[in-house]
Amino acid sequence: MRPTYERVLSAAAAAALFLSLTACGGQQAQQPQQSAGQGSASGEFTEGTGAERLAADTTAEDAKFGGTMKLNFNGATNSLDPAQFFTNQNYTPGYHIYESPVSVADDGSVWPGVCEYSMSDDSLQLTLTVRDGVKFHNGDTVDINDVVASIDRFLVYSTAGQTNFGDYIANTEVKDDRTVVYTFSDVAPIALLTIGELKGGCKVMPAEIAQAHMDSYITDDSEIVGTGPYKLKSWNRDADLTLERFDDYTAYETEGTGPAATKKAYFDEIYCSVASDQTARTNGMIGGNFDYSTSILTDMAPQLETANCWSDKNWNGWSPTIVFNLTDANSSSIVQNADFRRAVRACLDPQAILLSTKTDPSQFQVGGCPMMPSSPYYNDILDQNMTQDLDKAKEYLAASGYNGETIRWWCADSDSYYTTALPASEMLKAIGVNVDLQVKDVTTYESSYNDPACGDFDICCRETQKSYVHPLMTQFVSGYQLWDSADRTAILDRLGSTAAGSEESIQAFSDFCTLLDDQVPYIILGDFGTVCWYSANVIPDRQGVDVYWWNSYFKAA
Repeated sequence: MRPTYERVLSAAAAAALFLSLTACGGQQAQQPQQSAGQGSASGEFTEGTGAERLAADTTAEDAKFGGTMKLNFNGATNSLDPAQFFTNQNYTPGYHIYESPVSVADDGSVWPGVCEYSMSDDSLQLTLTVRDGVKFHNGDTVDINDVVASIDRFLVYSTAGQTNFGDYIANTEVKDDRTVVYTFSDVAPIALLTIGELKGGCKVMPAEIAQAHMDSYITDDSEIVGTGPYKLKSWNRDADLTLERFDDYTAYETEGTGPAATKKAYFDEIYCSVASDQTARTNGMIGGNFDYSTSILTDMAPQLETANCWSDKNWNGWSPTIVFNLTDANSSSIVQNADFRRAVRACLDPQAILLSTKTDPSQFQVGGCPMMPSSPYYNDILDQNMTQDLDKAKEYLAASGYNGETIRWWCADSDSYYTTALPASEMLKAIGVNVDLQVKDVTTYESSYNDPACGDFDICCRETQKSYVHPLMTQFVSGYQLWDSADRTAILDRLGSTAAGSEESIQAFSDFCTLLDDQVPYIILGDFGTVCWYSANVIPDRQGVDVYWWNSYFKAA
Protein backbone atom coordinates (compact mmCIF):
# COMPACT_ATOMS: atom_id res chain seq x y z
CA MET A 1 0.00 0.00 0.00
CA ARG A 2 1.18 3.54 -0.67
CA PRO A 3 0.03 6.58 1.34
CA THR A 4 -1.98 9.03 -0.74
CA TYR A 5 -2.19 12.17 1.41
CA GLU A 6 -0.53 14.38 -1.16
CA ARG A 7 -2.44 16.16 -3.92
CA VAL A 8 -4.50 13.39 -5.38
CA LEU A 9 -7.84 13.89 -7.03
CA SER A 10 -8.94 10.29 -7.03
CA ALA A 11 -7.65 6.77 -7.01
CA ALA A 12 -6.67 6.72 -10.66
CA ALA A 13 -5.06 9.09 -13.14
CA ALA A 14 -5.95 12.17 -11.12
CA ALA A 15 -2.93 14.15 -12.24
CA ALA A 16 -4.57 14.67 -15.61
CA LEU A 17 -7.21 16.89 -14.09
CA PHE A 18 -4.78 18.98 -12.09
CA LEU A 19 -2.67 19.63 -15.16
CA SER A 20 -5.73 20.67 -17.08
CA LEU A 21 -6.91 22.92 -14.26
CA THR A 22 -3.78 25.00 -14.70
CA ALA A 23 -3.25 24.62 -18.41
CA CYS A 24 -6.64 24.40 -20.07
CA GLY A 25 -5.90 27.52 -22.09
CA GLY A 26 -8.59 28.41 -24.58
CA GLN A 27 -11.21 26.21 -22.93
CA GLN A 28 -11.34 28.50 -19.94
CA ALA A 29 -13.74 31.43 -19.78
CA GLN A 30 -12.94 34.27 -17.42
CA GLN A 31 -15.34 35.46 -14.76
CA PRO A 32 -16.06 39.18 -14.90
CA GLN A 33 -13.91 41.15 -12.51
CA GLN A 34 -15.07 43.98 -10.27
CA SER A 35 -12.58 46.51 -9.03
CA ALA A 36 -12.72 48.26 -5.69
CA GLY A 37 -15.19 51.08 -5.69
CA GLN A 38 -17.12 49.90 -8.74
CA GLY A 39 -20.68 51.17 -8.56
CA SER A 40 -23.79 49.03 -8.69
CA ALA A 41 -27.00 49.73 -10.57
CA SER A 42 -28.70 50.98 -7.41
CA GLY A 43 -25.89 52.35 -5.27
CA GLU A 44 -22.18 52.68 -4.63
CA PHE A 45 -20.03 50.53 -2.42
CA THR A 46 -16.33 49.91 -1.94
CA GLU A 47 -15.47 46.26 -2.26
CA GLY A 48 -13.03 44.82 0.25
CA THR A 49 -10.99 41.68 -0.29
CA GLY A 50 -11.11 39.01 2.39
CA ALA A 51 -7.81 37.45 1.36
CA GLU A 52 -6.03 40.79 1.62
CA ARG A 53 -7.49 41.45 5.08
CA LEU A 54 -6.44 37.99 6.22
CA ALA A 55 -2.90 38.49 4.91
CA ALA A 56 -2.57 41.91 6.53
CA ASP A 57 -4.03 41.06 9.95
CA THR A 58 -1.55 40.76 12.83
CA THR A 59 -3.84 39.30 15.49
CA ALA A 60 -1.89 36.86 17.66
CA GLU A 61 -2.97 33.22 17.49
CA ASP A 62 -4.28 33.03 21.06
CA ALA A 63 -6.18 36.30 20.62
CA LYS A 64 -8.19 34.87 17.72
CA PHE A 65 -10.25 32.66 20.01
CA GLY A 66 -13.57 33.95 21.31
CA GLY A 67 -16.80 35.66 20.42
CA THR A 68 -20.04 34.67 18.74
CA MET A 69 -20.28 34.73 14.96
CA LYS A 70 -23.81 35.83 14.03
CA LEU A 71 -25.11 34.58 10.68
CA ASN A 72 -28.49 34.74 9.00
CA PHE A 73 -30.36 32.58 6.52
CA ASN A 74 -33.31 33.50 4.31
CA GLY A 75 -35.23 30.51 5.67
CA ALA A 76 -35.27 28.34 8.76
CA THR A 77 -33.05 25.29 9.20
CA ASN A 78 -35.49 22.40 8.83
CA SER A 79 -33.06 19.50 9.17
CA LEU A 80 -29.57 18.71 10.42
CA ASP A 81 -29.65 15.21 9.00
CA PRO A 82 -26.91 14.92 6.33
CA ALA A 83 -29.40 12.98 4.21
CA GLN A 84 -31.38 16.23 3.92
CA PHE A 85 -28.60 18.70 3.18
CA PHE A 86 -30.43 20.31 0.25
CA THR A 87 -30.23 24.02 1.18
CA ASN A 88 -27.62 26.29 2.74
CA GLN A 89 -29.61 26.70 5.95
CA ASN A 90 -29.20 22.94 6.44
CA TYR A 91 -25.72 22.12 5.18
CA THR A 92 -23.91 25.26 6.40
CA PRO A 93 -24.40 24.44 10.10
CA GLY A 94 -24.06 20.79 9.12
CA TYR A 95 -20.50 21.39 7.81
CA HIS A 96 -19.45 22.36 11.31
CA ILE A 97 -21.17 19.47 13.09
CA TYR A 98 -20.16 16.59 10.83
CA GLU A 99 -16.97 15.52 9.10
CA SER A 100 -16.29 13.06 6.31
CA PRO A 101 -13.99 10.01 6.23
CA VAL A 102 -11.63 12.04 4.02
CA SER A 103 -11.49 15.75 3.15
CA VAL A 104 -11.51 17.40 -0.27
CA ALA A 105 -9.62 20.69 -0.61
CA ASP A 106 -10.76 23.65 -2.67
CA ASP A 107 -8.43 22.51 -5.49
CA GLY A 108 -9.88 18.98 -5.56
CA SER A 109 -7.01 17.28 -3.72
CA VAL A 110 -7.92 14.64 -1.15
CA TRP A 111 -6.62 14.60 2.45
CA PRO A 112 -7.35 12.68 5.64
CA GLY A 113 -10.52 13.53 7.52
CA VAL A 114 -11.90 11.35 10.28
CA CYS A 115 -9.72 8.67 8.68
CA GLU A 116 -6.31 8.39 7.16
CA TYR A 117 -6.40 6.49 3.90
CA SER A 118 -4.33 4.68 1.29
CA MET A 119 -5.01 3.19 -2.13
CA SER A 120 -3.41 0.07 -3.54
CA ASP A 121 -1.14 0.41 -6.56
CA ASP A 122 -3.84 -1.04 -8.83
CA SER A 123 -6.43 1.36 -7.32
CA LEU A 124 -8.72 -1.53 -6.41
CA GLN A 125 -8.34 -1.48 -2.62
CA LEU A 126 -9.10 1.54 -0.45
CA THR A 127 -8.02 1.34 3.18
CA LEU A 128 -9.55 3.70 5.73
CA THR A 129 -8.03 3.94 9.22
CA VAL A 130 -9.62 6.04 11.95
CA ARG A 131 -7.19 8.64 13.26
CA ASP A 132 -6.09 8.47 16.89
CA GLY A 133 -8.23 10.33 19.40
CA VAL A 134 -11.16 11.32 17.19
CA LYS A 135 -14.24 11.74 19.39
CA PHE A 136 -17.94 12.27 18.83
CA HIS A 137 -19.77 15.16 20.45
CA ASN A 138 -21.31 12.70 22.93
CA GLY A 139 -17.83 11.80 24.22
CA ASP A 140 -17.51 8.42 22.52
CA THR A 141 -14.33 7.58 20.62
CA VAL A 142 -14.86 6.91 16.91
CA ASP A 143 -14.14 3.39 15.71
CA ILE A 144 -14.25 1.92 12.23
CA ASN A 145 -17.76 0.51 12.71
CA ASP A 146 -19.04 4.09 12.96
CA VAL A 147 -17.36 4.94 9.67
CA VAL A 148 -18.66 1.83 7.89
CA ALA A 149 -22.22 2.37 9.15
CA SER A 150 -22.09 6.03 8.11
CA ILE A 151 -20.91 5.09 4.61
CA ASP A 152 -23.66 2.44 4.41
CA ARG A 153 -26.31 5.03 5.26
CA PHE A 154 -24.76 7.55 2.88
CA LEU A 155 -25.10 5.05 0.04
CA VAL A 156 -28.80 4.58 0.86
CA TYR A 157 -29.62 8.28 0.55
CA SER A 158 -27.10 9.50 -2.02
CA THR A 159 -27.58 8.56 -5.65
CA ALA A 160 -24.15 9.97 -6.48
CA GLY A 161 -22.65 8.04 -3.58
CA GLN A 162 -24.10 4.76 -4.76
CA THR A 163 -23.09 5.43 -8.39
CA ASN A 164 -19.55 6.62 -7.73
CA PHE A 165 -18.65 4.53 -4.69
CA GLY A 166 -21.20 1.88 -3.73
CA ASP A 167 -21.60 0.29 -7.16
CA TYR A 168 -17.85 -0.43 -7.24
CA ILE A 169 -17.69 -2.24 -3.88
CA ALA A 170 -16.97 -5.96 -4.31
CA ASN A 171 -16.05 -6.61 -0.68
CA THR A 172 -15.90 -4.80 2.65
CA GLU A 173 -13.50 -6.20 5.25
CA VAL A 174 -13.24 -4.75 8.74
CA LYS A 175 -9.67 -5.57 9.79
CA ASP A 176 -9.85 -4.29 13.39
CA ASP A 177 -11.59 -1.59 15.39
CA ARG A 178 -9.82 1.15 13.40
CA THR A 179 -9.39 -0.20 9.88
CA VAL A 180 -11.59 -1.24 6.95
CA VAL A 181 -10.58 -2.28 3.45
CA TYR A 182 -12.96 -1.69 0.54
CA THR A 183 -12.17 -3.85 -2.48
CA PHE A 184 -13.50 -2.46 -5.76
CA SER A 185 -14.59 -4.50 -8.77
CA ASP A 186 -13.06 -1.85 -11.05
CA VAL A 187 -11.21 1.45 -10.74
CA ALA A 188 -13.57 4.01 -9.19
CA PRO A 189 -12.18 7.35 -10.46
CA ILE A 190 -14.04 9.68 -8.08
CA ALA A 191 -14.82 7.42 -5.13
CA LEU A 192 -12.73 9.52 -2.72
CA LEU A 193 -14.16 12.79 -3.98
CA THR A 194 -17.66 11.43 -3.53
CA ILE A 195 -17.33 10.40 0.12
CA GLY A 196 -15.18 13.42 1.05
CA GLU A 197 -16.87 16.36 -0.68
CA LEU A 198 -17.94 19.01 1.84
CA LYS A 199 -21.54 19.50 0.77
CA GLY A 200 -22.65 16.13 -0.54
CA GLY A 201 -20.17 13.68 0.92
CA CYS A 202 -20.56 11.04 3.61
CA LYS A 203 -20.83 12.45 7.15
CA VAL A 204 -19.60 10.30 10.02
CA MET A 205 -22.00 9.69 12.92
CA PRO A 206 -22.23 7.01 15.62
CA ALA A 207 -23.01 3.57 14.19
CA GLU A 208 -26.11 3.13 16.34
CA ILE A 209 -27.61 6.35 14.95
CA ALA A 210 -26.74 5.54 11.33
CA GLN A 211 -28.12 2.01 11.63
CA ALA A 212 -31.33 3.19 13.27
CA HIS A 213 -32.02 5.58 10.39
CA MET A 214 -31.34 3.53 7.28
CA ASP A 215 -34.93 4.19 6.21
CA SER A 216 -35.81 7.31 8.21
CA TYR A 217 -34.56 10.83 8.78
CA ILE A 218 -32.92 12.03 11.99
CA THR A 219 -35.23 14.41 13.86
CA ASP A 220 -34.20 14.08 17.52
CA ASP A 221 -31.71 16.77 18.60
CA SER A 222 -29.89 14.24 20.79
CA GLU A 223 -29.03 12.27 17.64
CA ILE A 224 -27.38 15.22 15.90
CA VAL A 225 -23.92 13.91 16.76
CA GLY A 226 -20.79 14.34 14.67
CA THR A 227 -17.04 14.80 15.07
CA GLY A 228 -16.76 18.37 13.78
CA PRO A 229 -15.22 21.43 15.45
CA TYR A 230 -18.66 22.63 16.56
CA LYS A 231 -21.60 20.82 18.13
CA LEU A 232 -25.28 21.67 18.37
CA LYS A 233 -26.11 23.72 21.47
CA SER A 234 -29.72 24.74 20.81
CA TRP A 235 -32.21 24.74 17.95
CA ASN A 236 -35.52 26.56 17.71
CA ARG A 237 -36.85 25.12 14.47
CA ASP A 238 -38.52 28.22 13.01
CA ALA A 239 -36.22 30.86 14.44
CA ASP A 240 -32.57 30.11 15.16
CA LEU A 241 -29.88 27.64 16.16
CA THR A 242 -26.61 27.91 18.04
CA LEU A 243 -23.44 25.89 17.59
CA GLU A 244 -20.72 25.85 20.26
CA ARG A 245 -17.05 24.93 20.02
CA PHE A 246 -16.37 21.23 20.63
CA ASP A 247 -13.56 21.38 23.19
CA ASP A 248 -12.49 17.78 22.57
CA TYR A 249 -12.11 18.27 18.83
CA THR A 250 -9.03 16.60 17.36
CA ALA A 251 -7.81 18.49 14.29
CA TYR A 252 -5.71 16.91 11.59
CA GLU A 253 -2.57 18.93 10.90
CA THR A 254 -2.63 19.18 7.13
CA GLU A 255 -1.17 21.10 4.22
CA GLY A 256 -4.52 20.93 2.50
CA THR A 257 -6.34 24.13 1.61
CA GLY A 258 -9.92 25.33 1.91
CA PRO A 259 -12.22 22.75 3.54
CA ALA A 260 -9.23 20.41 3.97
CA ALA A 261 -7.09 22.91 5.91
CA THR A 262 -6.44 22.35 9.63
CA LYS A 263 -9.57 23.40 11.56
CA LYS A 264 -9.10 25.82 14.46
CA ALA A 265 -12.67 26.66 15.67
CA TYR A 266 -11.82 30.17 16.80
CA PHE A 267 -15.37 31.33 17.57
CA ASP A 268 -16.89 30.28 20.88
CA GLU A 269 -20.27 30.02 19.20
CA ILE A 270 -21.89 30.36 15.79
CA TYR A 271 -25.43 31.74 15.95
CA CYS A 272 -27.72 31.31 12.94
CA SER A 273 -31.04 33.14 12.69
CA VAL A 274 -33.66 33.81 10.02
CA ALA A 275 -33.89 37.08 8.09
CA SER A 276 -36.19 36.36 5.18
CA ASP A 277 -35.99 39.68 3.32
CA GLN A 278 -33.29 42.06 2.16
CA THR A 279 -34.37 44.93 4.40
CA ALA A 280 -34.13 42.80 7.54
CA ARG A 281 -30.69 41.54 6.52
CA THR A 282 -29.43 45.05 5.73
CA ASN A 283 -30.75 46.61 8.92
CA GLY A 284 -29.39 43.67 10.87
CA MET A 285 -25.90 44.34 9.55
CA ILE A 286 -26.17 48.06 10.24
CA GLY A 287 -27.48 47.44 13.75
CA GLY A 288 -24.79 44.93 14.64
CA ASN A 289 -27.20 41.99 14.85
CA PHE A 290 -25.33 40.11 12.11
CA ASP A 291 -21.65 39.66 11.34
CA TYR A 292 -22.20 38.25 7.88
CA SER A 293 -24.96 38.47 5.29
CA THR A 294 -25.63 38.15 1.59
CA SER A 295 -28.48 39.30 -0.67
CA ILE A 296 -28.89 42.70 0.91
CA LEU A 297 -29.96 46.08 -0.47
CA THR A 298 -27.06 47.51 -2.46
CA ASP A 299 -28.55 51.01 -2.40
CA MET A 300 -27.99 50.96 1.38
CA ALA A 301 -24.27 50.30 0.94
CA PRO A 302 -23.29 53.80 2.17
CA GLN A 303 -25.10 53.17 5.46
CA LEU A 304 -23.39 49.79 5.75
CA GLU A 305 -19.99 51.40 5.22
CA THR A 306 -20.82 54.08 7.77
CA ALA A 307 -21.46 51.21 10.20
CA ASN A 308 -17.93 49.97 9.30
CA CYS A 309 -19.20 46.94 7.40
CA TRP A 310 -17.20 45.82 4.38
CA SER A 311 -17.98 43.73 1.31
CA ASP A 312 -16.36 41.11 -0.85
CA LYS A 313 -17.62 39.21 -3.90
CA ASN A 314 -17.44 35.47 -4.31
CA TRP A 315 -18.03 33.65 -7.61
CA ASN A 316 -19.33 30.58 -5.83
CA GLY A 317 -21.10 28.70 -8.59
CA TRP A 318 -24.68 29.22 -7.43
CA SER A 319 -26.78 29.17 -10.56
CA PRO A 320 -30.51 29.91 -10.85
CA THR A 321 -32.22 27.20 -12.86
CA ILE A 322 -35.67 26.44 -14.24
CA VAL A 323 -36.52 22.75 -13.83
CA PHE A 324 -39.27 20.72 -15.52
CA ASN A 325 -40.99 17.91 -13.60
CA LEU A 326 -40.39 14.97 -15.93
CA THR A 327 -41.19 12.22 -13.42
CA ASP A 328 -43.68 9.44 -14.11
CA ALA A 329 -45.91 11.04 -11.47
CA ASN A 330 -46.32 14.01 -13.83
CA SER A 331 -46.60 11.95 -17.03
CA SER A 332 -49.75 13.66 -18.34
CA SER A 333 -48.23 17.16 -18.30
CA ILE A 334 -47.34 19.06 -21.49
CA VAL A 335 -43.87 19.66 -19.99
CA GLN A 336 -43.08 16.06 -20.98
CA ASN A 337 -42.99 17.33 -24.57
CA ALA A 338 -39.49 18.45 -25.62
CA ASP A 339 -40.84 21.08 -28.02
CA PHE A 340 -42.76 22.68 -25.16
CA ARG A 341 -39.58 22.83 -23.10
CA ARG A 342 -37.72 24.32 -26.07
CA ALA A 343 -40.49 26.93 -26.33
CA VAL A 344 -39.92 27.90 -22.71
CA ARG A 345 -36.19 28.26 -23.27
CA ALA A 346 -36.66 30.36 -26.41
CA CYS A 347 -39.08 32.76 -24.70
CA LEU A 348 -36.76 33.51 -21.78
CA ASP A 349 -34.46 36.52 -21.53
CA PRO A 350 -31.79 35.28 -19.07
CA GLN A 351 -30.18 38.71 -18.73
CA ALA A 352 -33.45 40.30 -17.62
CA ILE A 353 -34.28 37.45 -15.26
CA LEU A 354 -30.91 37.51 -13.53
CA LEU A 355 -31.02 41.30 -13.29
CA SER A 356 -34.34 41.06 -11.44
CA THR A 357 -32.57 39.18 -8.65
CA LYS A 358 -29.15 40.83 -8.52
CA THR A 359 -30.06 44.34 -9.82
CA ASP A 360 -26.35 44.80 -10.59
CA PRO A 361 -25.03 43.38 -13.90
CA SER A 362 -21.54 43.02 -12.42
CA GLN A 363 -22.88 40.39 -10.03
CA PHE A 364 -23.97 37.79 -12.55
CA GLN A 365 -22.97 36.19 -15.81
CA VAL A 366 -25.34 34.53 -18.31
CA GLY A 367 -24.27 31.00 -19.22
CA GLY A 368 -25.76 27.55 -19.48
CA CYS A 369 -22.82 25.23 -18.76
CA PRO A 370 -23.25 23.01 -15.66
CA MET A 371 -19.56 23.49 -14.75
CA MET A 372 -17.67 26.53 -13.48
CA PRO A 373 -15.72 28.49 -16.14
CA SER A 374 -12.49 27.68 -14.30
CA SER A 375 -13.00 23.96 -14.91
CA PRO A 376 -11.32 22.03 -17.74
CA TYR A 377 -14.75 20.52 -18.38
CA TYR A 378 -16.25 23.91 -19.23
CA ASN A 379 -17.77 24.40 -22.70
CA ASP A 380 -20.25 26.77 -24.36
CA ILE A 381 -22.56 24.14 -25.90
CA LEU A 382 -25.53 25.25 -23.80
CA ASP A 383 -25.03 28.94 -24.66
CA GLN A 384 -26.02 28.62 -28.31
CA ASN A 385 -29.77 28.58 -27.57
CA MET A 386 -29.90 31.03 -24.67
CA THR A 387 -30.89 34.13 -26.66
CA GLN A 388 -34.55 35.11 -26.43
CA ASP A 389 -36.38 34.45 -29.72
CA LEU A 390 -40.15 34.86 -29.37
CA ASP A 391 -40.91 33.78 -32.95
CA LYS A 392 -39.01 30.53 -32.44
CA ALA A 393 -40.72 30.10 -29.06
CA LYS A 394 -44.14 30.31 -30.68
CA GLU A 395 -43.10 27.82 -33.37
CA TYR A 396 -41.98 25.33 -30.74
CA LEU A 397 -45.17 25.94 -28.78
CA ALA A 398 -47.32 25.17 -31.82
CA ALA A 399 -45.27 22.04 -32.56
CA SER A 400 -45.77 20.81 -28.99
CA GLY A 401 -49.56 20.68 -29.37
CA TYR A 402 -50.07 22.99 -26.40
CA ASN A 403 -53.79 23.60 -25.98
CA GLY A 404 -54.14 26.12 -23.19
CA GLU A 405 -53.29 23.84 -20.26
CA THR A 406 -52.46 25.56 -16.97
CA ILE A 407 -48.81 25.21 -16.04
CA ARG A 408 -48.31 24.86 -12.28
CA TRP A 409 -45.12 26.76 -11.47
CA TRP A 410 -43.82 26.33 -7.94
CA CYS A 411 -41.19 28.42 -6.19
CA ALA A 412 -40.00 28.60 -2.59
CA ASP A 413 -40.73 31.68 -0.50
CA SER A 414 -37.11 32.84 -0.60
CA ASP A 415 -36.35 36.02 -2.49
CA SER A 416 -33.97 34.63 -5.12
CA TYR A 417 -36.36 31.82 -6.12
CA TYR A 418 -39.28 34.22 -6.42
CA THR A 419 -37.36 36.91 -8.29
CA THR A 420 -36.36 34.27 -10.83
CA ALA A 421 -39.81 32.69 -11.14
CA LEU A 422 -41.83 35.91 -11.45
CA PRO A 423 -40.23 37.44 -14.59
CA ALA A 424 -39.70 34.02 -16.18
CA SER A 425 -43.34 33.05 -15.74
CA GLU A 426 -44.45 36.40 -17.19
CA MET A 427 -42.29 35.75 -20.27
CA LEU A 428 -44.00 32.39 -20.64
CA LYS A 429 -47.39 34.08 -20.44
CA ALA A 430 -46.29 36.47 -23.19
CA ILE A 431 -46.22 33.64 -25.75
CA GLY A 432 -49.67 32.43 -24.75
CA VAL A 433 -49.03 29.93 -21.96
CA ASN A 434 -51.34 29.91 -18.93
CA VAL A 435 -49.16 29.92 -15.82
CA ASP A 436 -50.24 29.54 -12.20
CA LEU A 437 -47.31 30.73 -10.08
CA GLN A 438 -47.53 29.20 -6.61
CA VAL A 439 -45.26 30.23 -3.74
CA LYS A 440 -44.58 27.48 -1.19
CA ASP A 441 -42.80 27.44 2.15
CA VAL A 442 -39.26 26.05 1.96
CA THR A 443 -40.07 22.82 3.81
CA THR A 444 -43.01 21.91 1.55
CA TYR A 445 -41.09 22.94 -1.53
CA GLU A 446 -37.96 20.94 -0.76
CA SER A 447 -39.77 17.80 0.34
CA SER A 448 -41.93 17.84 -2.79
CA TYR A 449 -39.01 18.51 -5.12
CA ASN A 450 -37.06 15.62 -3.65
CA ASP A 451 -40.02 13.25 -3.87
CA PRO A 452 -40.02 11.49 -7.28
CA ALA A 453 -43.65 10.52 -6.66
CA CYS A 454 -44.80 14.16 -6.53
CA GLY A 455 -46.82 15.27 -9.55
CA ASP A 456 -48.23 18.46 -8.01
CA PHE A 457 -46.16 20.88 -10.11
CA ASP A 458 -44.89 21.20 -13.69
CA ILE A 459 -42.05 23.72 -13.38
CA CYS A 460 -40.00 24.95 -10.45
CA CYS A 461 -37.03 27.21 -9.79
CA ARG A 462 -33.82 26.10 -8.12
CA GLU A 463 -30.42 27.47 -7.19
CA THR A 464 -27.89 24.68 -7.61
CA GLN A 465 -24.15 24.94 -7.17
CA LYS A 466 -21.82 24.14 -10.02
CA SER A 467 -18.55 22.26 -9.59
CA TYR A 468 -15.10 22.99 -11.00
CA VAL A 469 -13.61 19.60 -10.10
CA HIS A 470 -15.76 16.94 -11.77
CA PRO A 471 -19.24 16.91 -13.39
CA LEU A 472 -20.49 14.14 -11.12
CA MET A 473 -19.86 16.40 -8.11
CA THR A 474 -22.70 18.75 -9.08
CA GLN A 475 -26.43 18.07 -8.91
CA PHE A 476 -26.73 19.61 -12.36
CA VAL A 477 -25.31 16.36 -13.72
CA SER A 478 -25.79 13.67 -11.10
CA GLY A 479 -28.62 14.73 -8.82
CA TYR A 480 -31.73 15.68 -10.76
CA GLN A 481 -34.42 13.18 -9.81
CA LEU A 482 -36.91 14.83 -12.16
CA TRP A 483 -35.15 13.72 -15.34
CA ASP A 484 -34.05 10.28 -16.35
CA SER A 485 -33.28 8.70 -19.70
CA ALA A 486 -31.22 5.85 -21.11
CA ASP A 487 -28.92 8.31 -22.92
CA ARG A 488 -28.29 10.26 -19.71
CA THR A 489 -27.56 7.06 -17.78
CA ALA A 490 -25.09 5.90 -20.43
CA ILE A 491 -23.20 9.19 -20.31
CA LEU A 492 -23.09 9.19 -16.51
CA ASP A 493 -21.66 5.69 -16.66
CA ARG A 494 -18.88 6.99 -18.92
CA LEU A 495 -18.20 9.92 -16.59
CA GLY A 496 -18.00 7.55 -13.64
CA SER A 497 -15.73 5.01 -15.27
CA THR A 498 -13.14 7.16 -17.04
CA ALA A 499 -10.22 8.92 -15.40
CA ALA A 500 -11.02 12.38 -14.04
CA GLY A 501 -9.74 15.07 -16.41
CA SER A 502 -8.97 12.64 -19.23
CA GLU A 503 -9.97 13.33 -22.83
CA GLU A 504 -12.55 10.54 -22.56
CA SER A 505 -14.07 12.10 -19.46
CA ILE A 506 -14.21 15.59 -20.96
CA GLN A 507 -15.77 14.20 -24.16
CA ALA A 508 -18.40 12.39 -22.12
CA PHE A 509 -19.32 15.68 -20.44
CA SER A 510 -19.51 17.44 -23.82
CA ASP A 511 -21.91 14.70 -24.95
CA PHE A 512 -23.94 15.29 -21.81
CA CYS A 513 -24.23 19.00 -22.63
CA THR A 514 -25.32 18.18 -26.19
CA LEU A 515 -28.03 15.91 -24.79
CA LEU A 516 -29.06 18.60 -22.32
CA ASP A 517 -29.25 21.18 -25.10
CA ASP A 518 -31.48 18.89 -27.16
CA GLN A 519 -33.80 17.60 -24.43
CA VAL A 520 -33.99 20.73 -22.19
CA PRO A 521 -34.94 18.98 -18.92
CA TYR A 522 -33.82 22.11 -17.12
CA ILE A 523 -32.48 25.54 -18.08
CA ILE A 524 -29.40 26.98 -16.36
CA LEU A 525 -29.60 30.76 -16.59
CA GLY A 526 -26.11 31.75 -15.45
CA ASP A 527 -23.78 32.25 -12.51
CA PHE A 528 -24.21 34.51 -9.50
CA GLY A 529 -21.38 36.45 -7.97
CA THR A 530 -22.48 36.80 -4.37
CA VAL A 531 -21.66 40.05 -2.58
CA CYS A 532 -20.84 39.10 1.00
CA TRP A 533 -21.03 41.72 3.73
CA TYR A 534 -19.05 41.44 6.97
CA SER A 535 -19.00 43.37 10.21
CA ALA A 536 -15.89 45.45 10.81
CA ASN A 537 -13.81 42.99 12.82
CA VAL A 538 -14.48 39.75 10.96
CA ILE A 539 -11.43 38.19 9.30
CA PRO A 540 -12.78 35.44 7.02
CA ASP A 541 -10.53 32.52 6.13
CA ARG A 542 -12.37 30.67 3.37
CA GLN A 543 -11.30 29.28 0.02
CA GLY A 544 -13.35 27.73 -2.75
CA VAL A 545 -17.09 27.89 -3.26
CA ASP A 546 -18.44 26.83 0.14
CA VAL A 547 -19.23 28.86 3.26
CA TYR A 548 -17.57 27.58 6.43
CA TRP A 549 -16.39 29.46 9.50
CA TRP A 550 -14.07 27.31 11.63
CA ASN A 551 -10.89 29.20 10.65
CA SER A 552 -12.40 32.69 10.56
CA TYR A 553 -12.13 34.94 13.60
CA PHE A 554 -12.62 38.41 15.08
CA LYS A 555 -9.45 40.47 14.91
CA ALA A 556 -8.09 41.87 18.16
CA ALA A 557 -9.12 45.39 19.08
